[in-house]
Amino acid sequence: MASRLPVERVGMMTCRQLLALLLLGLAWPATAQTSRPPATPAEQTETPPATDEDPALAPRLEDRPFGLPFGHAWLGAADGDVTLLVFADYACPACRAAQPVIDDLIASDPHLKVVYLILVNEEEGRQAAMTSVAVAQTGADWSKFHHALDAGGDPGPAGIAAALKAAGIDPASLPPLSGDALIDSPVLAELNRNDRLLVDHKGTALPAWLIGTGKARTGFDPVMLRAAIAKARAK
Repeated sequence: MASRLPVERVGMMTCRQLLALLLLGLAWPATAQTSRPPATPAEQTETPPATDEDPALAPRLEDRPFGLPFGHAWLGAADGDVTLLVFADYACPACRAAQPVIDDLIASDPHLKVVYLILVNEEEGRQAAMTSVAVAQTGADWSKFHHALDAGGDPGPAGIAAALKAAGIDPASLPPLSGDALIDSPVLAELNRNDRLLVDHKGTALPAWLIGTGKARTGFDPVMLRAAIAKARAK
């Protein structure tokens, strides 16, 4: 508890003593304030400066909201009111067969956005998957590359090279996709992330699709897909 002066002692103080105490009390905050050296620029800036990094390229699962595409790995409406998530592997014939159905949905629905979650289900599709994600990470035409690779039906080196050429993409503009270059690579992290997401959403086969946060479903029947899209839009 703070000490208090007795009332009788206060009464015995002279005017000069009271004035001195008053001046001392007024001077103390200024003295205390100037006793600390001025803050350095680092101390003055408590929040880190903003960066130009795209959150869609964040390599860790927790850094990117579910449903946000990795770079340019999406088709349809940029600000669609319904997002259809598609899990696909370039070595999967059924995935290639589903692409025309997806294209028809987009053509008939100007408010639909399709986000692709590329993964490696078959080992022969690994290089194609990594190249696709690398293309999505750049400002290149991912849609054109994706369609060309699907249409070619060859996920190997020759098919990848042909798809890059068709999309007007210089292979040298892509990040290295082998060896130590893949350590901490957003490309590899994205493929692993998509694999985890398929498992988390109870996906059992490819291609698979999902609207919202429920279970990943197989079968790209146009009638079923349109019904699911309409149901999501009605909510």
